[in-house]
Amino acid sequence: MATLEKIRSKSVLLFVIIIVALLAFILGDFLTSGRTYFGSGTTVAEAAGAKVDYNDYQSRMTQLSEQFQAQGRQFDNDRMSQNVIQELLVEQLLNKEYDRLGITVTDTELSKAMTGEMPHPAAARFISALSQQLGLPAPSGAAVYDAMTNPAKYGITPEIGNQIKAAWAATEADVEAAMKSEKFNRLVAGLFTANTLDAKAVYDDGANSRSIIYTTKSLSAAPEVDVTDDDVRAVWQEAKESYRLGEESRAVEYILVSIEPSQADRLAGQQAVEDALMALNAQPGTDGVSANSRFLVNRIDAPASQITDRALKAFADTATVGSAVMLSHTGDTYTLAKLIDKKNNIDSIQVSYLMAQSPELLDSALTAVRGGATMASLSDGQTLMGIDSTWTALGGGFPEGLAARLTQATIGEAFAYTDSIQGQQAAGIYRVERRHAPVPFYDLAVIEYTIDPSNETLGQLSSDLNTFLAANSSADDFSANAAENGYTTVPAMVSASTPLVGNVADSRGAVKWAMDARKGQVSPSFQDNKQTYIMAIAVKDIYTGDYLPHNAPAINSNLRMQALAKKRGQALVEQYAGKANDVAGYANAMETKVDTVNVVFSQAMLPGIGFNESAVQGAVAAAQQGTVVGPLAGNNGIVVFQVIDSKTEGRPYNFDEYAARFNQTLGINHFTPFQLLLGKNKVKNHSLNFVQSAVQE
Repeated sequence: MATLEKIRSKSVLLFVIIIVALLAFILGDFLTSGRTYFGSGTTVAEAAGAKVDYNDYQSRMTQLSEQFQAQGRQFDNDRMSQNVIQELLVEQLLNKEYDRLGITVTDTELSKAMTGEMPHPAAARFISALSQQLGLPAPSGAAVYDAMTNPAKYGITPEIGNQIKAAWAATEADVEAAMKSEKFNRLVAGLFTANTLDAKAVYDDGANSRSIIYTTKSLSAAPEVDVTDDDVRAVWQEAKESYRLGEESRAVEYILVSIEPSQADRLAGQQAVEDALMALNAQPGTDGVSANSRFLVNRIDAPASQITDRALKAFADTATVGSAVMLSHTGDTYTLAKLIDKKNNIDSIQVSYLMAQSPELLDSALTAVRGGATMASLSDGQTLMGIDSTWTALGGGFPEGLAARLTQATIGEAFAYTDSIQGQQAAGIYRVERRHAPVPFYDLAVIEYTIDPSNETLGQLSSDLNTFLAANSSADDFSANAAENGYTTVPAMVSASTPLVGNVADSRGAVKWAMDARKGQVSPSFQDNKQTYIMAIAVKDIYTGDYLPHNAPAINSNLRMQALAKKRGQALVEQYAGKANDVAGYANAMETKVDTVNVVFSQAMLPGIGFNESAVQGAVAAAQQGTVVGPLAGNNGIVVFQVIDSKTEGRPYNFDEYAARFNQTLGINHFTPFQLLLGKNKVKNHSLNFVQSAVQE
């Protein structure tokens, strides 16, 4: 009873301990995963009411990865990840838009697209492949559908029929999505289709031109002007929409230290290569480097004609058997070569052959060949495949046993030969028609050695950067003191949708750190998984508004240059306004010369004046012939001009032709679905919650 009483007296304390433990467990999971309890759950990204679920995202990632691997293509997983997220968001937004607009695909439309005489392009390859596998005389969606519903009729098992049903359903879904997209695109394209005014404007821009005499003075000749923050803000305001932010973004600066061999590493590597070269010349074969896995050996057994590397061929032609040399030294990579053996062999023959699916077919085929049948005539495309009189090289990996047999065979005499090549049984009939005379064959060892950074070098690089970071723990100090410590800071903009910091590979973890950090915070040092660099990053500013502000480092310098050009132009205009009555007089006042140019309004370049001078081109288009216009400020200087002639050239106006040109250059193709569907909504990208933190030192 005394024990029970003690437990009762402590029950409140035990309850508190249990609650605290549970909260610690929940909070710990929340802080480490970032996506449970109060996080985004399984939502990878969302925008304008559309959500991308983690399972859908992962399924698409797996599908694309398998496709790239099957095609032997390289891909950046971080870039692909963000592309997939945007694709899935677009699909979700499109589906919402389809529902809102009432865009559907009827059963009749879908059935025709799958089983009609002309299948939809999204189904054509699937139907063609299955039709071929079913042995159909021509692709037929109707027959494929019949086969999956009546498999016995086509001699296939019910299991195969079910597999076809699954593939059919997936293809049908793709076709339905494609057809909805086509209907939507036709609808939207109508909003960006040229009207009569658009088409005529395109025609006029190309057909009409005006000749002008002009003089121009560069902005560099303007007096000194001060550019204020208000001037910069005014330029920003004119192009404000260009700086719209789709999501929270951060201005960062980063230091990237390449992990490269030190001078000591290079001296040690050079010594290792010299020692290996001596050992190769002193010992048989490649025994001189066999104990060191850093030396990568590649054996080549080929005639001189098949050695494409000039330096290697020159060495093989002149070297004595057993000798080794340093063939090349590029950067931190050394290439050595050793001539293992040299002998005379036949490099190629002219041969006729008949490959058989099994050795049992050889006897009857050999009798037919010896009776006068050609190899090609016996080929049936399935069990036998024959070719007559083709030249074949015997070096470069050609099976040794077969090469020896062909080298010794009597010319014109057919023989059967069976061997195991790369683990597969190969049975065939061969007849040597001609043989080249023996030529030198070289047995070569090509050995590569790359100097890598030592652990000591990596440790020193890390120690130096960590010492700098400890002394410069604020973003301002990070930027101000980097250069004197031998580092270069690089500016960048990152958001949750940014796959990499700048173009630094494998830096998605650094993006995650930056998006979790506070303004002014400096990261610890961390490195990529391949140990090719060490990085540190500082958060300079955080932008949560609708627009990137005018004072953001990413755009401020460019805006300031534009504001400076604008004020210089205004100053020059004020300086020379009213100084003359004609172009020649202005040229005299500005100490410039008079030139002539033909202004074609469809071209962005004004020879002698500059590129994208829209204000000047507009003034030329509006000016009365014979009237002096200016001084007028352009992008590169001030201009005074006079129109002296107007011309209309080219083919007669045709609405269809010039409407098509408008649609091609200014139509729907110049707008992305994501921009159209997202509008002014922001993206909430939670994918960083599913990314591991960067590898910290």
